[in-house]
Amino acid sequence: MENKNLKSLNTFAIDCVAKEFVEFNSQEDFEKIDKVYKESQRVHILAGGSNTIFLNKEYQGTIIKIENKGKKIISDEVDSVAVEVSAGENWAEFVRWACLNGYSGLENLAAIPGQVGASPVQNIGAYGMQVADRILWVEVHNMKTSDNYRIMNADCEFDYRFSRWKTSHKEELIYKVVFLLDKIFQPKLDYAAIKSYLEENKVNPITPIKMCDIVTKIRDSKLPNPEILPNAGSFFKNPTISQEQFEDLKQRFPQIVSFSQQDTIKLSAAWLIEQCGFKGERYNCVGMHAKQALVMVNYGGATGKDVLEMANLVKEKVQEKFGVMLEIEAHLIG
Repeated sequence: MENKNLKSLNTFAIDCVAKEFVEFNSQEDFEKIDKVYKESQRVHILAGGSNTIFLNKEYQGTIIKIENKGKKIISDEVDSVAVEVSAGENWAEFVRWACLNGYSGLENLAAIPGQVGASPVQNIGAYGMQVADRILWVEVHNMKTSDNYRIMNADCEFDYRFSRWKTSHKEELIYKVVFLLDKIFQPKLDYAAIKSYLEENKVNPITPIKMCDIVTKIRDSKLPNPEILPNAGSFFKNPTISQEQFEDLKQRFPQIVSFSQQDTIKLSAAWLIEQCGFKGERYNCVGMHAKQALVMVNYGGATGKDVLEMANLVKEKVQEKFGVMLEIEAHLIG
């Protein structure tokens, strides 16, 4: 298909037209996408579009939209199951399915927009969990060589909001992900928002599906629904700094929000942005959300230029006030 409008396929609702557009619906499409990859000057794989910002009004290349479906249990042990899930499955629906069946390990990642195939790319995380901890391996198709192979967890190069696919290996199309989930539930309750909810609502006992519902309610209370107010989720990463730099900031800003790590300190990007006065502020067609300063929203008609100008302004002010450089988490497509 030529000249496909992508506005409805990215949650920030950027009005962008792709020069060429093809869908990947099953493994029978490998030959088709290999041909497209080899003939097109540029190729971008698009999943749910929940972390994607198109910077231009036109994408001068080919968009491959992931649409394959299906999931199955490939190993069933006494205390765990291995589940193979097609990349085009909706992430939130898969997590809920797992929880309803009593399989735990992903419940704190409930209600995150997007598709299963994108989850390892971004190494999605929330409320004390990250998906890398539950991935056994990823099945990929190399569009350059036409080979299919398995990338084991240890070779995915997982890090905070990072994997081997974030900046390279663009020739690899993820078509399946295999997760290891628990049958014995050990909830992660140490995140402040979860603790607070449990204390206020006296939830007992806690099951995987109850935790899924709790996380969904917490997210809904803080984060804008992209179908109502277009956004791409957390726009910036939480920055990591040295202990020495943190001690200096702590003296100047005693209320600074931080999370201790092994040798470094992770700061709350939302807190830094809020302290610079951006929470709820609007600039042209974009702004930082009134309830969550980490989320940039589109008030209607925003362009890639609007997004970049807002992002650069936020980065500049945070750097100026705290000496900390924010890194954009959203995927910018030029």
